[in-house]
Amino acid sequence: MVQPRFSVVVPHYDGSVSDEHFLRGMRSLAAQTFQDFEILLYHDGPLSRALPDVTGFGFGERLRTQVTDERHDDWGHSLRDRGINDARGDYIVHFNPDNVLYPNALRVVDEWRQLPIRPGHTPEMTQNPEILIFAIFMRGMSFSGRGSLYRNSNWTDTGLLYTGMPAALGLIDCLQVVIKTSLWREIGGWYDKSPESDGRIYQRLVASRGARYVPAVLGEHW
Repeated sequence: MVQPRFSVVVPHYDGSVSDEHFLRGMRSLAAQTFQDFEILLYHDGPLSRALPDVTGFGFGERLRTQVTDERHDDWGHSLRDRGINDARGDYIVHFNPDNVLYPNALRVVDEWRQLPIRPGHTPEMTQNPEILIFAIFMRGMSFSGRGSLYRNSNWTDTGLLYTGMPAALGLIDCLQVVIKTSLWREIGGWYDKSPESDGRIYQRLVASRGARYVPAVLGEHW
């Protein structure tokens, strides 16, 4: 297979999401108007039953599925790290199987990664297109304006728009950050396996390297 533009890394394990939501997420990948991507689907630990059938989605050889011999049980972070190592794409999209990407999402990412870099007034104000940060709709999130953000995954009729600004723990999700594969490998991959590692990794990386913030909503976190 020729090197794709994007590698979409999908960690999964028995019971993490329903088959219905898994198929919904995979269907959103199949519906992308920009099709230059591969999907790296990893199942954490031996299967207790077959994964839902996605052969009719048209992925062909672009879908690579691996099942680990033992379960890491670390919120999928070891699988994300494996995806970073295995990726053939130029950029990596981290996608949980219950997420949804809007049909033009990858096309929007591809367009924004190519835009010229506009010089800032200082080096610190210059955008870095190797780290692209988009908005996503976080379903189930609530905020009263007087206390902390909180989430109830059953409240799917409500939610908040996450912009990733600032790229701080609790205010950014792994779905909304698209990073160049070579940069992931330079920093040691998904090196933090703690429950809140996405926020910690992104906060450190953006603080040191900067990013390009994009005024577009990629999809939804359920």
